[in-house]
Amino acid sequence: MEAFELLPDSQVVAAYSRNHLAMKAFCDRWDIAGGYDTIEELCHDPEVEIVYLATPHIVHLEHFEKAVNGGKPVLCEKPMGMSAEETRRMADLAREKGIFLMEGLWTRFFPIYQWLEELIDSGSLGRLYNVMADFSYHSPYDPGQRFFRKDLGGGAMRGAGIYPLSLAVSAFGAMPCEVQAMADMKNDVDLRGAALLRFPGGGMAQIVTGFQGESAQGANLAFEKGSVWIPDFWHPAKAVLKTGGQEQVISRPFDFPGFQFEIMEVEHCVREGQKESRKMTLDESVGLAEILDEIYRRFYIDFGGKGAEKEK
Repeated sequence: MEAFELLPDSQVVAAYSRNHLAMKAFCDRWDIAGGYDTIEELCHDPEVEIVYLATPHIVHLEHFEKAVNGGKPVLCEKPMGMSAEETRRMADLAREKGIFLMEGLWTRFFPIYQWLEELIDSGSLGRLYNVMADFSYHSPYDPGQRFFRKDLGGGAMRGAGIYPLSLAVSAFGAMPCEVQAMADMKNDVDLRGAALLRFPGGGMAQIVTGFQGESAQGANLAFEKGSVWIPDFWHPAKAVLKTGGQEQVISRPFDFPGFQFEIMEVEHCVREGQKESRKMTLDESVGLAEILDEIYRRFYIDFGGKGAEKEK
């Protein structure tokens, strides 16, 4: 909502929540005219032109199907589905019905990544060899909290690891061709995990994510002729370019909170009649989901069957 205040031509006209009191308080707080107790009502409101699904990802497919029935373009919070199968079903349905759909991976739309894309395309630093990115933070274990519950889509890699994974995929311009991964798990939920990815042409990436331990939350890209360090890479305002023994700070400041950039992309696409974003394609969303599935498969091979910590 703070992002919408930066976009004078945009307005939130309705909200849905299964919690009526929370929904009413939210609508009162932000002066939203329409408050609904079912998503069907929201998706059939003629005043609603675009639906943003910010519900937990375990219900994204269900809620997207209802948005499609209402004929509404959709911005769906990441991860788009609980699996590659769900994500593919959403992409296929969007294409079948001619409905716009984009995964809300807000990181992709920050101005510093436009600069990085132009830098890579220029070839001035030569070949990209390696990407290292860590998005970890400390969150005390709470078995009732949804991030720690498998039945509610919990787990660090799916919810937070998609940030470093997406960065690596975007930088190399391809999906990895080989994946290795390991995790610390409790009650079948990954509390901390790491993956080693090999890309076509020989590039590699190491991604780390988890709820155990605070990290610098930075990313380093190693090129043939230099490097790029991106602090707070999941919502970056700057990058540090090192080449030829010199260091240069590239600054691309933005107004808090940063969600305005993905909102602007969706509105542009819908106005232009596009059915998906060129910056965040449906094929990429499906590809990311496939890699996450493979990472989780390896988590369970490595740890789940051999001694995953069970709650006493």
